[in-house]
Amino acid sequence: MRRVRLLFVVLAVAGALAACVGLSASSARADYGPLALYQTTFSFNCDNPSFCGADGLGGFWGWAVFNTDGSADAQLTGCGHLQGGPGGTAGAGHFSADVPAGGWFIGPNGDFWIRSEVDTFVGHGAPVTMTDPFPPYPSDTGIPAAPGHYHTSDLLGFQPPPGVSFNVQVVKIPNR
Repeated sequence: MRRVRLLFVVLAVAGALAACVGLSASSARADYGPLALYQTTFSFNCDNPSFCGADGLGGFWGWAVFNTDGSADAQLTGCGHLQGGPGGTAGAGHFSADVPAGGWFIGPNGDFWIRSEVDTFVGHGAPVTMTDPFPPYPSDTGIPAAPGHYHTSDLLGFQPPPGVSFNVQVVKIPNR
């Protein structure tokens, strides 16, 4: 349950920040280049008010590449669905995350961990770039560092109620 709450906190913070910042495009690298070691995609959806709460509805989707030099790049989009009118986390927002060389590692629990990151948020105003916006660091991403497809029950240890779905796909690049 702690991991569920952590994911919802990240969703809420990311949504709130994205809703408050720019709509113009960031300079995303999207480089599945020669250093790519892992490619990941993820989809977190929570559309059940009795489970997510009225202010936790929405989703969070993205991809990330983890490179052999310890750097990583990610593109993430979130969308909040507040009930009862407009608010700070309603609507879509996007951010790109850049992890410097040596900035990620596989933690003792087998997940990808981040030591530091620089994120650029875009949404409803000018872009905002922040260093380490989601403390504490190092931080567990919750993404397993083993190839496979993971569902909510794999990630969080319980069968989700209707309207709740978390999925992660991890691919290790051959010959690395």
